[in-house]
Amino acid sequence: MDTFVDSAWYYFRYTDPNNAERPFERSAADRWLPVDVYVGGKEHAVMHLYYARFLSHFCAAQNLVTHREPFKKLLVQGLVKGQTFRLASGGQYMKREDVDFSGEEPVARGGGALEMTWEKMSKSKHNGLDPQEVVAQYGVDTVRLYILYAAPPEQDVLWNVKTDALPGVLRWQSRLWQLVSKLRGARQLGPPPDPTLLKKKELAEARRIWQNMNYAVQQVTAHFTEDFLFNAAISRLMGLTNTLNGATAKVVQHSVEFEEALAVLCVMTAPLAPHLASELWAGLSQVRSPQSGVLSGGGGVLQQPWPTVHPEYLLEPDFLELLVRINNKSCGTVTVPLQVSQDAERVQQLVLASPLGQKHLADRRIQRVILSPRTTLINFLVDE
Repeated sequence: MDTFVDSAWYYFRYTDPNNAERPFERSAADRWLPVDVYVGGKEHAVMHLYYARFLSHFCAAQNLVTHREPFKKLLVQGLVKGQTFRLASGGQYMKREDVDFSGEEPVARGGGALEMTWEKMSKSKHNGLDPQEVVAQYGVDTVRLYILYAAPPEQDVLWNVKTDALPGVLRWQSRLWQLVSKLRGARQLGPPPDPTLLKKKELAEARRIWQNMNYAVQQVTAHFTEDFLFNAAISRLMGLTNTLNGATAKVVQHSVEFEEALAVLCVMTAPLAPHLASELWAGLSQVRSPQSGVLSGGGGVLQQPWPTVHPEYLLEPDFLELLVRINNKSCGTVTVPLQVSQDAERVQQLVLASPLGQKHLADRRIQRVILSPRTTLINFLVDE
């Protein structure tokens, strides 16, 4: 009774926790329920959720509440799995310190072949990990970003800090820090910002930054509130970071677009890496002669309102500036429709048909084309 029953109706009690006469009042339950989003592990899906739904249907049948289903949306998160080593002969789980990694394949130090798998972390399987050790080495923000970036929330994460996910988030944090330092240095050492000094080419560059910023706000907000693809949200923030990283000195110094995009980038990073974002915001708050309204308010980054898409951006045709590389070297940008921006074959055709493609790729043999799913970038690998 204290486990299955209580864990199946607690969400009703939360709506009216101080009621000494009834489990809950219908008016309170109907006001707060059903739950907007339920986040739970895979192991809850059979027992707990089954009974929670049963109790909700029962209460609706007894006219205690209006709704039948207790949760509007269910997000079933995957497991963080650790690597296990089992003796092929007897199936005994081995501790990592009892495994010899010196050869091509790991073997037991006392002799014997091993079977390697990824399983739910457990003391009995000797594949657990103390989070404090990783936090002490990399910091809590990096560990959080690594977990969120490694896979969508529904998928399992195979815990291996040597994968691309950890170096990727470390590089990204470094670039964010460099961008804030870049803007502060430009404002401290250079003349006061003056957007009228920007020439046609620089105005176009600032416009692209503005477009990418609005696109990032649109996408990241959707990932946070609708599909919960936090790895995709981080990828979009990385894409905006790359856009700002390529800005010319005059655009950094004089454009309001660069300053606003960097401030918005820090605000959207805050839910993922609050300590880093707080430090970045403290640096941005000291920028001389701020132009952006985003930086005009006081308080820390966690007190800032969530950025919104500019209304005029929504009136524009849905196009995206795509950075084109040939053998990993940047050679320009091509504008493509947003709806086909993730279609590798269609994007390749548009690039090849563009003036840039005609100039650089018309007479060259293309070996491979890589359209990045994380950034607005396409890379053509061609014969030299």
